[in-house]
Amino acid sequence: MSKKPATPADQAVFGPVPSRRLGMSLGVDLLWPKTCTLDCLYCELGPTGACTRERGLFRDADEVLAQTEARLAELASPPDFITLAGSGEPTLHLELGRVLAQLKKMSPARLAVLTNSTLVSDPQVRTELAEADVLAPSLDAVTQEVFERLNRPAPGLIIEEIVEGLIGLASEFSGQMWLEILLVEGINDQPEEIAGLARAAQRIGPDLVQLNTVIRPPAHPGAQALGAKRLAQIAGAFDLPVEVSAPPRVKTAGDEGSLGRQMVEMTRRRPCTLGDLEAMTGLEPAAAQDLVADLVGKGRLRQEKYGGQVFYRGV
Repeated sequence: MSKKPATPADQAVFGPVPSRRLGMSLGVDLLWPKTCTLDCLYCELGPTGACTRERGLFRDADEVLAQTEARLAELASPPDFITLAGSGEPTLHLELGRVLAQLKKMSPARLAVLTNSTLVSDPQVRTELAEADVLAPSLDAVTQEVFERLNRPAPGLIIEEIVEGLIGLASEFSGQMWLEILLVEGINDQPEEIAGLARAAQRIGPDLVQLNTVIRPPAHPGAQALGAKRLAQIAGAFDLPVEVSAPPRVKTAGDEGSLGRQMVEMTRRRPCTLGDLEAMTGLEPAAAQDLVADLVGKGRLRQEKYGGQVFYRGV
C-alpha cells in the first residue's frame, strides 16, 4: 500500500496554513493522496483512494525532511507549529518517529500531529507520537454502527479498541492532547451518541475537547453541518474544557517562497476560501484575488461552492 501513485502532489510541505487550532502551521505530508485508514463522509480531501490499516513507508522521509528545511528557510520567522497532516493518516508512515525527532532539531516551532486515532491502540505508534508537543486525535463515534456509517473504516478497525488506545495514549503522553469530535447532522449528533462521546472523553481525559462540524466541501454531499446553537448545546454535555471551533484569524509574516505554488499545494489538501488564502499569503485582498484568478485561469485551482461560500481546490 506504500507504492507511489502515478500523479502525486508535487510537494510534501505546504503552507504555512492559517489553522483554527494551531495558528500559522506549516504542513508536512508523509502520505500519498489519499491514503487513510478511514473513508469519512465529511472529509475535505474527498473519497479515500487507498483505505488501509497497514503501515508503510509512502513518501521518502529524507526527501520530506529536505523539503521542510528548504521551506523553513524561505520564511521570515518560524511558524507557530510544524504539523504532520495532509493527504491521509500520518501514523501509517513507519518513519513517523524519526521524522518528528528530526523536525524537532530543525526549528523552534512546536510539533503537532493530527491523527484519526485508529492506530493508537498500537504501543509502537504511541511511542513514536511521544516526540510531538501537541496531539490532536479525533473521535467521532463510540458505537461501531455509527463509526462504520460515518467514518467507514478499513476492515478490522474496532471503535472500542480505538477508545482504549486513546486512554493509553493520554496516560503516556507528556504534551497537550486536544480531542476533536466532528459532528454531522443526523449521523453522530443523536443524544445517545453524544452521551457516549462525553463518557469516552471523560475516560480519555484530554486537555481540551474541540467540537467541529462540516465547514468545507465534504467527500459526500450528504454530510451536513450542525448550526452554532446546536453545537453550543452539545458542548454542555461534556464535563471537560470544550471549545467550539472558530475560523482562523492569523496571518503569515514574510515569505520568500512561491505564493502561487503554496496556494496550490495547500488547497490540494484542504479547500480554502479567498479569505483563507489571504491569511496564508499575507497579501492584501486585491493582490490575493488577482493571484487566485490567475491560478484559476491557468487551471491550477478550481472553484467549489459549499454552504454559501466559494472554496478553491488545487488541481
